[in-house]
This record gives sequence, C-alpha cells and structure tokens, in this order.
Amino acid sequence: MSTRRVLVTGAGGRTGRTVLTALTDRGADAVALVRGPGRVDDLDIEAVHGDQLQVGDLVAALDGVDAVYAVNPNMSPHELAMTRALLDACRRAGVQRLVQHSVVHPQLAAMPHHADKARAEELVVESGLAWTILQPNAYLQNLDGSTGDLRAGRYRVPYSPDAASAMVDLHDVADVAARCLVDDLAVHATLELSGPAEVSPTDVVATATDLLGHAVEVEQVDPDAHARAIRGEDDPEGAARMAAMFRHYDSHGSPGDATVLTALLGRPPTDLRTHLARLLTADA
Repeated sequence: MSTRRVLVTGAGGRTGRTVLTALTDRGADAVALVRGPGRVDDLDIEAVHGDQLQVGDLVAALDGVDAVYAVNPNMSPHELAMTRALLDACRRAGVQRLVQHSVVHPQLAAMPHHADKARAEELVVESGLAWTILQPNAYLQNLDGSTGDLRAGRYRVPYSPDAASAMVDLHDVADVAARCLVDDLAVHATLELSGPAEVSPTDVVATATDLLGHAVEVEQVDPDAHARAIRGEDDPEGAARMAAMFRHYDSHGSPGDATVLTALLGRPPTDLRTHLARLLTADA
C-alpha cells in the first residue's frame, strides 16, 4: 500500500504543527499549507504557501493529496468562508477524505467562534465527502505560557478560579487525527475529545504547588484586557471573541467526558498532573 499523502491547512499554528508531527510518526507523507515561509522549517516538512480563503491556492495545494486535515485559525471570523473554500477545492481536486478540526460544544452560541464552527460542521456533513469531525476541549498546552508565572508563585486567569474544564492534551488529539487520516478511522463520525478530569484554576495551582514545593496562588484578571494581551491590539475582533469565551467559562467552564478519547487511544488520556510535571521540570 502506498504512503498516504496528507495536507494540513493552517499548519503554522500549534495545532497544525502537532498534527504534522503525529502524521509523520504514523508514516504519512505530510504536507503543510502555510501563509508564508519559515513556519514549519524546523519540522523538516514539505510546505506549500497559500491563502485558505483562495480556492485556487487550495486546489494547487491539494494536487496529489489523498486526505486533508482542516485547521482554521483560532478565533477567525472567516471560519465559514475558509470551510466553503476548502470543500470547493476538495471537489475540484478530487480529494474525498476530510477531517475537520472543530471544538467541543459548538452549539454554544454565546461564544461566536463556537457558533461559527457549528455552521462549518453543517457544511462538512452536507459535503458528500468522507468526513470526520473532531471536537477537542481546551488544551492542556494553554498552560504552557504560564510556566514562568507558576514558578514565580502565581497563575493569572480571566475567569473564575473554580470554573472547571475537561482539558485535553493536544498530542492526544493529534494522535487521533493521524489515525483518522491514515487509517480512515471514524468516517462520518463526530468525536468529542476531552481529558480525563474536569479541572479548575484552583486545581492547577494546587498541583503546581505540590510539584514545585512552594505556594502558587491564582489571580483572576480582567477578561477583556487578557484577551487583548493575547490577540494584540491589531486584532480587536479576535480579542472580542476570546473575551466572550472567557465570560462563558466564568459561568460554565468547559465540561466534557473522556470515554471517547480513552477508547480511541487505548489508554487513559494525559492528565493535568502529568502535563504540569513535564512543563515545570523542563529547563528548570
């Protein structure tokens, strides 16, 4: 059987890069679609340059491709336009296998980027392709940017310290994505991928305190200011979408169940303590 050639869109971001690595580990010929040079050079992955909104760019990138992993930029207001463009390009290029990266609980309209992904899922389901939709929860890797603060004894969050989420390891998600793309796992299935426990910022600081041997305190910060700091002043729409997510988390967290992910991995998914232990001991 020939090696499967898989295109990953939005490949320069954290999700795309991790899926590319999982694909190569599984023996696929992985190709990265990126906007500009340099985004995946360190991965030694073939890269093609193109705009996810341009059907012509996508058709060219899909030449010789067997399957595609669709990752749209986080918080993008162009979610639907990008999905429509990719589905059109798949039909023109004759690519039948598509795995769509969505989000847990896309029906939650209070978060605009979730609502957009719900409508994008509808387009995928109606596409006539051999589709799979992955719905990951919030990543454990979202904690990585707080390493310095945790070591210094604080953890800043833009929602309630008691808001719990079933955080999932991105590498576990990427392992499932690679199986779907290489082995045609779960065709016409929607898979919710959540971590093994619902954990809150209070749980994060308790675990960090135990691992570090000194007290770590949680500090609740303004959601709008925090979102602007992450997205930058030149992306007000992305910041507004992120702040809406933080406000929803403040009241509801992001619940989820690990049954599906555990069955797919054949092992327990990575938990908070395991991820924090790796994070806080790396380059300590």
